[in-house]
Amino acid sequence: MEEDSENLLPTLTDSVLPKGYSLDPESSSIEKRPELFTRLKPKVIKSVSLYLQLLWDDSANGKTINVCDLITNSKTLFGTKYESKDIYVIRHIASDLREITLFSSNISNNLQKYYKNIDIGRADISLRLTLAKDIEAFLSKIVHLNYAASHDDAKKIAKLIKDLDKEEIMVPDEFDKYSVLQNFEVIFESFCIEYVFNFYKIFSEFLYDDKG
Repeated sequence: MEEDSENLLPTLTDSVLPKGYSLDPESSSIEKRPELFTRLKPKVIKSVSLYLQLLWDDSANGKTINVCDLITNSKTLFGTKYESKDIYVIRHIASDLREITLFSSNISNNLQKYYKNIDIGRADISLRLTLAKDIEAFLSKIVHLNYAASHDDAKKIAKLIKDLDKEEIMVPDEFDKYSVLQNFEVIFESFCIEYVFNFYKIFSEFLYDDKG
């Protein structure tokens, strides 16, 4: 989907965006999902961070975080994970990323409250919101080193991604194959990419004025 840069102003009446805010003109095209987390483009991170940060800042969760920092820190960790001597680097990434939606027990309600352009009743959007919470639950299990319980989550997530985006993420049926480090790292990174990119797809479609 291509749009002119003049059409990139978020719908101010339907969100809590600061008045006069706009994304950069180079954000005019919808990005494709990258194969590596380190290849998430700045404009993808910026878009996701902006809209989720607004929900965070307006929530009564008693915590202060910077969504952009969480994503960019995860990007850094993915870039250095094979050099790190920290055996829990995957756990650190999972801990950072799950914070993105931990502010809300029902993210659908928050999106409906602040971003009225998002039709949470539409089948694919409803599935994307389910996917976000399912990946959050998967990441939480990794944080708690509960890899066995994460296996069932992984199979469900892979099916949702295939249904939504026609992308195949191979999750072995057998836990012993799933838990092999080389297999698990590929699955884990794919889900982390999807965790961010799933929101990008929602926001890119619904939060820009279409004057054309």
